[in-house]
Amino acid sequence: MSKKIVFCGGGNMAEGIIRCIIGKKTAAAEDITVSEMLPARCEYLKETYGVTAVTDASSAIEEAAMVIIAVLPQHVPSVTGVLKKLMKEDTVLMSIAAGVKLETLEEQVGAGKKIVRIMPNTLGQSGNGHSAVCFNANMNDEDKAFALQVLESLGQTITLPENKFGEFTAYSCSGPMWLYQMADTLIDAGVYAGFSRSDARAMVIKNMLGVAMILDETGDEPKARVSEMCSPGGVTIEGYKSLVDEGFASAVMTSVDKAVKKANAIK
Repeated sequence: MSKKIVFCGGGNMAEGIIRCIIGKKTAAAEDITVSEMLPARCEYLKETYGVTAVTDASSAIEEAAMVIIAVLPQHVPSVTGVLKKLMKEDTVLMSIAAGVKLETLEEQVGAGKKIVRIMPNTLGQSGNGHSAVCFNANMNDEDKAFALQVLESLGQTITLPENKFGEFTAYSCSGPMWLYQMADTLIDAGVYAGFSRSDARAMVIKNMLGVAMILDETGDEPKARVSEMCSPGGVTIEGYKSLVDEGFASAVMTSVDKAVKKANAIK
């Protein structure tokens, strides 16, 4: 793919996407321009990834096949105000701004523009983790294929109705937090059991990798695997009973529910 891509914003999320699309050879560094207000950040992005990074990307926006809005939601109106004047009619506008709806973007850049809303996953560097996408009515099949090609550099993609983006943001995008927290807690438990922190960490990571691979490859339900491990009167069922007694499942489900409600409250 040799189409020109412009990022409006050069923060951590933009950097993560740039790293993935260059690493997967979805786009070459010379085809990427970043519009970033901080000169020091521009220098970092240029030196690290070989992209063009400038404080004024007006000329690049005029020629871009895709423009990606990668700024905080409160800064979107100032960005779209510029894009409305510069973007070609056939340019694909992709936004990763949380809570900013397709309807809002259409109002700000023009109802005739091709617009994609995405919610990327933070696990892109591993090639795993789902990103959500929805398209406005102006996107044709070729436009959608272009957008999906960029997104698939980050891992897996799921097309969702826009009214499910809040749930997706909380459940999938925030999802790694629960697993990181579980890993951290298990490492502490290993230290408490008498292992060195490095040994406990190594065992936890391999256990998590192994479980993920088995579930992915077999399609088994996790509950079925837990049941297999819990021999009558054994060690594993003792640990499992403690999780039930301490309300582990309830705590996780309540935590996810609170995150979903917070995501849906973002306007």
